[in-house]
Amino acid sequence: MKNHENVKNSIPDNGVSFYEELLGDYDQMIDWESRLQRETPFFNELFSKYDIKNLLDIGCGSGRHAFHFMTLGIESVIGVDPSSKFIEKAKARALASGEEISFIEADFANIIERVSDRFDMVCCLGNSISHVLIYDDLVLTLKNFAKLAADDGVVLVHCLNWHLRLANAQRFIPPASHKTSDSEKLFFRFFDYGDELVTMNLAIFSRDSSSIGKWYSRILSTTLRPWRWDILQMAAKDAGLTIKEEYGGTDLSPYQPEQSHDYIFTARNV
Repeated sequence: MKNHENVKNSIPDNGVSFYEELLGDYDQMIDWESRLQRETPFFNELFSKYDIKNLLDIGCGSGRHAFHFMTLGIESVIGVDPSSKFIEKAKARALASGEEISFIEADFANIIERVSDRFDMVCCLGNSISHVLIYDDLVLTLKNFAKLAADDGVVLVHCLNWHLRLANAQRFIPPASHKTSDSEKLFFRFFDYGDELVTMNLAIFSRDSSSIGKWYSRILSTTLRPWRWDILQMAAKDAGLTIKEEYGGTDLSPYQPEQSHDYIFTARNV
């Protein structure tokens, strides 16, 4: 793996600055309609199995999953994100849609101070957990998740299968595009591997009707810790959680370290 000295010297901020620079492009980068349609059977399965009525979505971003969960019959959803700008965006969407969803600004470390309720499900989706860079902080994060789960509640964590990516030094994620009648954008994500940490880069190429074929580009980067499944299992145990199920994706496939795209687990308090 190629070593990049700047990786260890970067100042972690839970990815907040990265995502806030991406704010105007974030929802364009993801095909939310197809993604949520694809993920719906997965969430319906878990919501039914654990009789989920209320849910805490940690790292909620602009709130797309939170709003979708309401359409799946969840009675109460609270979204949490460390970015004040994303929380403002999610609140504006809730106001415009009339949905009664609360959004709270908080990070993994102070979430207990900002959220007082307990939930049938506490979920952390979209590889957000990889923004935690130190093992002790990972354990603290999972402990906070456990405290926020009801006695019979469940914690759901979703991240990339870093075991596979590290083994093969997989650098690239398939590009995404967004096109309207007068503009076009291309999103290209790739990883640079350091000795311990990973830099996730996002190159955004854009043009509009006034650029006469000329493309403009910018690159954003953030630091991740590639938590392998075995380390996540150990951290969950140290946090007082017992892992119940492991999946290789939201297609409900079993987790296979050498093949699965994702690593997803559910856990409950010991």
